[in-house]
Amino acid sequence: MGTKANFLQETKMGIVSTTGGESVFHKMRNVLNSVHVSVGLLNHQLREFHVDDVGRIADMLEAHEDNVGWYLTQDPKGKKIPHFLGELSKDLCHTHTNALKELTSLNYFLEQLEYLLTAGETPERAGGVKDTVHFAAVMDEAVVSHQGELDRMGIEVVREYHAVGEGILEVSRLSPILVNLIRNAINSMREVAEGVHRLVLHVLPCPDRDGFVRLQIEDSGRGISSDCLTRVFSPQQPGSQPDLLPNLHMSALAAKDLGGSLRVWSDGLNQGAIFTLDLPVIHMEEAQ
Repeated sequence: MGTKANFLQETKMGIVSTTGGESVFHKMRNVLNSVHVSVGLLNHQLREFHVDDVGRIADMLEAHEDNVGWYLTQDPKGKKIPHFLGELSKDLCHTHTNALKELTSLNYFLEQLEYLLTAGETPERAGGVKDTVHFAAVMDEAVVSHQGELDRMGIEVVREYHAVGEGILEVSRLSPILVNLIRNAINSMREVAEGVHRLVLHVLPCPDRDGFVRLQIEDSGRGISSDCLTRVFSPQQPGSQPDLLPNLHMSALAAKDLGGSLRVWSDGLNQGAIFTLDLPVIHMEEAQ
C-alpha cells in the first residue's frame, strides 16, 4: 500500500467520482480485509505466547524454595532452568515485537477506515461546502469523544478559550483533526505514569496572522526529542513502528487542505508537547 498522502489523495478522487477508480466503499472493503488479516495474525501470535511456561518455572522454584541454589546447580531438571529461561526470553521478545508491529499495522488500517467513514458520511462536502463554526464548541465536541478515557486516567482538562466569534469553515474536516490531536495527547500522557496530567485546550485569535484562528492542544506527556520534531508529520508505512505519535500526517494534510497549517513544539522528552492549528476564517459579518 502507498503512503497516507497517496491514500488521502486517492480517497478524495473516489469521493468526487467513482468512475475514475475505486469507490469509497470498495476501499473500505479492502481496508476491512486488511484488518481481518491483522487480527488473525495477532490472535495466532498471542496463542503462541508461552506465558504458561513462566508459571511452570515459578512452581518448580517454589517447590524447592528451601534449597534453590542446590536445585539450580545440582538437580538434573533444575540445571536446565537458566538455559530454558534464556530461550524463553528470546521467544517471548520475538513474539512481543511481532505483535507490536502487527498492532501498528492494525492502527494504520483503522486510521484509513476512520477517514473513509468520515468522508463517506458527508460526500456532498467534497466540493468545499462550509458551515457556521463556533470554535470552542467544536473543541468541546472533540473532547467528549475521549471523556471516558480522560476520566479513567485522571487527566485534568483545562480550557483557555478567548473570544474569536463564529466563522465559516468546513466543520466535517476540522473535527477529525482535533479528535486526532486529543487522542495523540492522551496516548502521550499514558506513557508517563508519574505525576498529575493536564490537557490544556486553547482557542484564540491568531496573534501573528490576520484572519486566522488558532487552536492548540497542550499535553503533559512524554514530549518529543528535538531530532524528531521535524519528522512528526512524516508519512508512515503500515507495519512501521516509529518513535512518533501516530495519525499526525493525515491531520497535517487535512489542515493544509483547509488553507491552514499544523505545527508542533516540545521542549524535549518528558516535557509534554503543544500542537498548534492555524486556520483561515471567514467571519459571519464578512460573509453577509
